[in-house]
Amino acid sequence: MTKDKWSQARKKLEPEQRETLAEISRFRKTLKYELEYDLEEGDPNIYERERILALLRNLEEMLDSIANALSLIEEGTYGICENCGREIGSARLEALPHTTFCIECKALTEKGGAARPAGQLAL
Repeated sequence: MTKDKWSQARKKLEPEQRETLAEISRFRKTLKYELEYDLEEGDPNIYERERILALLRNLEEMLDSIANALSLIEEGTYGICENCGREIGSARLEALPHTTFCIECKALTEKGGAARPAGQLAL
């Protein structure tokens, strides 16, 4: 992957990082308000609280992925699958600039299988 592609990825990731941080802040404020409101009312809305907590977890995972991708750009290893070591396709990186898996390894991990290093065949 070229330095120009890394620069393009950084230009996508940095605003995404700022937006994700803002969304996390917004949900935390909502959660704090919900907790304060529920204590006064005496009837906690557990479903809403759990929904917000799940959204927060997802956003925090996204933020970690973005930070990891930015550090990989700094290291010069951005765009390389962390599992098999092959280059991640440009279309995949365009759609998910924070991904660290090629499409094949991601599909294997989602199916519960272990992805294999490049060049290894299944027996």
